Amino acid sequence: MMDGGRLNRREFLASTAGGAAALGLGSMAGADAAATERQDVPAVPLAMWALTRTLESADVCRQLDAFSSVGWGVVLYPRWGLELEYLGEAWFDRIRFIVEQAAQRDMEVWLYDEFTWPSGHAKGLVTQGREDLEAQLLSVERDGSSRIESTPGSANLLKREATQRFIEVTHERYAAAVGDFFGSTVRAIFTDEPSLAHQHRPRSTDGGAWQFTWSDAMDAALGGDFRERAAAAADLEHWDGWREYWAAYARTFHDAWVAPIAKWCTEHGIHMTGHFLGEGSFGQQIAFNGSLRLQQGTFGIPGIDEIRTRTSVEQCEALTLASMAELPGRERMAEVFALGPPSMRLDTMRAMVDLCGCCGVDRYVLGMCPFDLSGGVFKREYLGIHGPHQPWFREYAGAFTEYVVEAAGRARAAEPLGIAWPSDEELWAVAGPEPTKSAELSALSKKVVAQAREAIRGRLRPAPAAGPVTTAAEHAGLVWRFAPKGPNSMRLDGAALTVAERPRVAELSIQRQLVRSLRINGEAVDVDAAPADKEFDLSYGRLTITGLLQEGENRFEAELTEPKPLPFLPALILWGDFAVDQEGRLVAVPESLALGDWRGEGFPSFAGTGCYRAEVEFATPPKGLVLDTGGYPARVSVNGQDLGACPWPPLRFDLRDAARAGRNEIVVEVTSTIGHLFVPKDSPAVGLLAFSFEA
Repeated sequence: MMDGGRLNRREFLASTAGGAAALGLGSMAGADAAATERQDVPAVPLAMWALTRTLESADVCRQLDAFSSVGWGVVLYPRWGLELEYLGEAWFDRIRFIVEQAAQRDMEVWLYDEFTWPSGHAKGLVTQGREDLEAQLLSVERDGSSRIESTPGSANLLKREATQRFIEVTHERYAAAVGDFFGSTVRAIFTDEPSLAHQHRPRSTDGGAWQFTWSDAMDAALGGDFRERAAAAADLEHWDGWREYWAAYARTFHDAWVAPIAKWCTEHGIHMTGHFLGEGSFGQQIAFNGSLRLQQGTFGIPGIDEIRTRTSVEQCEALTLASMAELPGRERMAEVFALGPPSMRLDTMRAMVDLCGCCGVDRYVLGMCPFDLSGGVFKREYLGIHGPHQPWFREYAGAFTEYVVEAAGRARAAEPLGIAWPSDEELWAVAGPEPTKSAELSALSKKVVAQAREAIRGRLRPAPAAGPVTTAAEHAGLVWRFAPKGPNSMRLDGAALTVAERPRVAELSIQRQLVRSLRINGEAVDVDAAPADKEFDLSYGRLTITGLLQEGENRFEAELTEPKPLPFLPALILWGDFAVDQEGRLVAVPESLALGDWRGEGFPSFAGTGCYRAEVEFATPPKGLVLDTGGYPARVSVNGQDLGACPWPPLRFDLRDAARAGRNEIVVEVTSTIGHLFVPKDSPAVGLLAFSFEA
C-alpha cells in the first residue's frame, strides 16, 4: 500500500525484513537474468591489469600477447600513473583498441567502473556541477537540533539520481565505445568497494552530534519523520529505532545503487561483478552496506575480497567464503593476492584457489598486473604483482591457468556449506548505533565463522605432501656449476658501489619519476635520453653503463624526488654479469655454488632463473629426483632430455627414461620472483637448497 508514492515505515519494514529473510544467501532473486544459471565459460584467471601511462599500441599488444600466451583474461583497471584523462576521448580510444586486440586473441575482458576505488564517483564527475548529488549526513545534536550536511566530491549512493548520473558518465560511455563486444569479449563490469563517504558515526565522547548516512530516499523509507523522532529520543545509544534505520539503509542502498546497475548490465548483456567494502563480520556488513546477502545476491557474478591471501582455514576470511558457497548456479569471483608480497610462491596461489574453490569460487581476479610500475609512487604500502614482471610468468603462469580451470569444475559442483545463517532482521535488531562494536553481532559472527571453518575444513583437499628433502651422503659433495639465465640484478639505494672486478656488461634502469638527475663517477648521465626499459618496466629508462664503472669505489650521485628509498619501486637497478660478495662488492660470477640459498652465494637480489649443472655417476639409475628450492618452481633435464617444469612442491621428476648407468648430466633451473629484487631481505630462501635421488 503506497502513501504519496512511498511506503510507510510499517510497510517498508515488513517488506524489507520479510523479503530479505526470504531472499537468503542462496536466492537468485534480484540477480540479472543472464546470471540465473552458471555460464559454461572457461574459468580462466583474469589479470587486474593496472592501466597507466599513455597505453601505446605496441606496448599494449606486447602485454596482451603475454597474457594470451598463458590463457589469462584481463580486467581493465585505471590506476595511479595513468597519463590519459580518465573517461576522456583518448581513454576510450585506448579502451576500444585494447578490446579489439583482446577479441583478436580470443581473450575475456572485464571493464572496471571507477578510477581506483571506491566505486560510484567517476573520479568526481558524478558531482561535478551537481551539488544535489553529493553524499549527505544527517547530524543530530544533543539538544535535538538537526541539520543535513553534504560531502563535496562524494556521490550519494543512497540517491538513485546519483547512480543514474554515474551510469551515464561510465557505463553508457563504455557501451558507446565497446558495446558491440558486450556479451562476447566483454563479459562483465567490475564495481569495487562502493561505500558512502564518512559512514554513520555515533556521538563522540565530548558530546558531539550523531551522524546518519542520509538521502531523500532514506527519509521516505523511514516515513519522513525520522529526524524528529531521533531528535526526541532521550537516549540514542539505547534507542529502539536502530533496527528500523539499518533495514531502511540496506534496502535504500540496494534500490538506489545496486539494483539499477545490475539492471543496466542485464539489459546490455553483461554481468555486474565486483565486491563490497566491509565484508569480514556482520557488524562491518551492516555498517557499510546494510546487508551483504541482499547486495551480493543481486550481482550477476557475485564476488568477495580475499587480497590478504590467508590460506589457512584458521585464518581465512571464513564469513565471506561461506557467503559465496550460498550462491550456487553462477560464476563466483574472488579478488586475490593484491597485498602480495611480490615474493609470493605459486604454491601459495594454488592453495588460495583450493580454499576458495571448496566454497564455490571459480573466477579469480589477480591483483596486481601493472602495465608499468609508475603507480608505485602513489601506492607504497604493499605490492602484489603476478603478471609479466614476474620471472616465473612466461614459463609457469600457464600451469596456474590449467590448475584454476581444473579446480573450477569442483567449485561449480560445490554445495552450500549448510550453515544456519541469521536473518537480516535478527542482525538489524541487535546492531545498535555502532554495528562494528555490537557484542551481539560479534558473537553471531564468531558463531557462523566457527561453523564455516568446520565445514571448509571438511571439504578442503589436503595439499600434496612435499616432505623433507635430504641429500644422501654419497651425493653430498656433488659440485653444481651455476650460471644465471640472464643478468644478475641489484637495487642501488646508496651513493657508493665498490667494484672488485668490473663486469663485462652492466646496464642501469632509472626510475624516471624518482630520479631528476644522475652522475656516475662525476660524469653526467642524460636521464631523459634513456630509452624505455622494455625488458623490465616501461616507467624506467635503461642505459648501458659498462664504460662508466671502474674498479674500486664508484659514486652514484642521484638527485631524487624522495628522501628515502621506496621498497617497491627502486630508483636505480643494476643489471649485468656480476656477483655480489658478503661486503656488497661486485665480483666475478662464481663457477659453482654450494647447496643452499643463492642469496648468500653472490646473488642476494637476483630476480630470474638460475641454472645448476652437475655430472653424477650412477651404478644403477635412480627412478626419480626430488628437489627443495624453497618452494619456487623448477625445470629439470637429464642427459639433454627435458623432464618438464614443476611450478610448486612436491618437485618430483621421473628419471626412468632419462637416467642411465654411468655418467649423467643433470640440469636444474630454479626461478625466483621480483620480490627477491625489491625486498630481498624480506623474501624467502631460493635456489637449489637440497636434492635427493629416489631408488
